[in-house]
Amino acid sequence: MEVQTDKKIINFIKKRIKDSHNIVAVLGIEMLVESGGCDLDSNDENYRVEEEYGFCPEDILSTSFFNAKVEKFYRFYKNEILGMQQHSTAAYDSLLKLQTQGKLSAVICQNFHGVPQSINLRNVIDLNGNININQCPHCDKDFDIQYLINSKGIPQCDHCKAAIRPGIRLIGERVDSELMTKAAEVCDAADVLLILGKNMYNDRLEYSSAPERKQLKVLFSKNDFERNGKVDFIIRDDICEFLPLIID
Repeated sequence: MEVQTDKKIINFIKKRIKDSHNIVAVLGIEMLVESGGCDLDSNDENYRVEEEYGFCPEDILSTSFFNAKVEKFYRFYKNEILGMQQHSTAAYDSLLKLQTQGKLSAVICQNFHGVPQSINLRNVIDLNGNININQCPHCDKDFDIQYLINSKGIPQCDHCKAAIRPGIRLIGERVDSELMTKAAEVCDAADVLLILGKNMYNDRLEYSSAPERKQLKVLFSKNDFERNGKVDFIIRDDICEFLPLIID
């Protein structure tokens, strides 16, 4: 499949990556979709979810909904969130190549699903939590994803019978301040920042670098109306098609 990005831009980004010693990748929804997940924020998915569950994804994945309608929350969460199956892609292979070369300093994941467990990327910052980490709000006992999947109805702590709290950041909750600080620091230090898709909450976190140092920022977005003056290039091609072209 031929990419639509101009070859001059491809070669420019490729050279900057070759010369870089500190690259940070920010994983957005497009990375999840290309690896087998779906964008619940899309119009089609919003409509489908509201037809099936009576509420839109944004309403269901909120703190207030979880506290007031936990049974309906978990019906959606098990089917739609835990039901997504991720697999490796050429984009992940490219990130692994950067890691092997010693260029990839950090990966910031904005999706609930994190990096597929078969992909051994290091220094991953899960800004919005991770579906694999779940905890009882009363006794702090940890539960893995299979415990939630295998539970009938509301997953409950086997010790105190409280509804287990999924390990994701629900809408209405703030990002952990320590994680945010760490993410901002690694982005600020990067020579190249690869923003691989939009933020799942559609409130993109903006990172800036010191004005005296030139940092290359590349945003991957399929939105033709996307305009972002804070990045150098917006790439419309599939991430799994484009990354192998710019990473030797």
